[in-house]
Amino acid sequence: MRPTLVVINGEQYWQRYFPESEVVFRRLQECSWVLRGGDLWCINRESAIRLDGVLWRVGAIRPDPRHRATLELIRLSGVPCSNPASVLARCHDRLSMLAEMREAGLPVIPFDAALGDDMLRRLERPVPFVVKVGNHHAGLGKALVRDAGAWPEIADLLFAADDYAVVEPFIDYERDVRCLAVGERMWAMTRASAGWKANVDTRKYHVIDPPPELAEHTRRAMRHLGADVLGLDFLQAKDGAYTLLECNDTPGLSGFPEELREDVAECLRVRMRQR
Repeated sequence: MRPTLVVINGEQYWQRYFPESEVVFRRLQECSWVLRGGDLWCINRESAIRLDGVLWRVGAIRPDPRHRATLELIRLSGVPCSNPASVLARCHDRLSMLAEMREAGLPVIPFDAALGDDMLRRLERPVPFVVKVGNHHAGLGKALVRDAGAWPEIADLLFAADDYAVVEPFIDYERDVRCLAVGERMWAMTRASAGWKANVDTRKYHVIDPPPELAEHTRRAMRHLGADVLGLDFLQAKDGAYTLLECNDTPGLSGFPEELREDVAECLRVRMRQR
């Protein structure tokens, strides 16, 4: 009997990378989960499936506390997951991700944070600066404050979000670089966007050799987390210095070489064989 692998919020092309498995595609937003007798079940309106492996490809969706609980259920079940569920849980939230990168000794962008009613006003800094609310991805929940006079109104508006906020300096960057590692292999890509958000509405990209400094940072983050797959996003200032914006435990793969997808699949196949 072939093992059953669920791809969560992933692209349909993953089917061809797991010919030895029964591959099922599910959206996290539509699933329920049951851990019973050591077996992990993923349930939606179509079926209930006992899982032998999970390929987690969750990207820019609205955060929900149940998503974190799902990762803990996967972790408790021992079902192989890529990245491991423990890694996904450690990077699930922006604050925990930033804490992990600081603990790894990486050059994280300087930031202030606030949680609580009317605390956001206390984070004002010289303009321009960027404010990021909550744990959203793909440019959502982010604003560039160019005018100090506009900050009180923006802070009032963000009060309605009822979430924590992070404020960081705006970097007038020379280039945006993503360094992406899968197992022992590594790639890098420069990206150009239509606006100030470095990784949104990408208009141009170019695969490059990983700059040695960024490659070392990425390897250090991989070791620190125990990750199979990890993307680190850096901004290079006009003086050449690099600053780490964030790490991504479920990085987008578009624009990278095709063999990278095979490497991602092999990471999970190895974990499934070792179970």
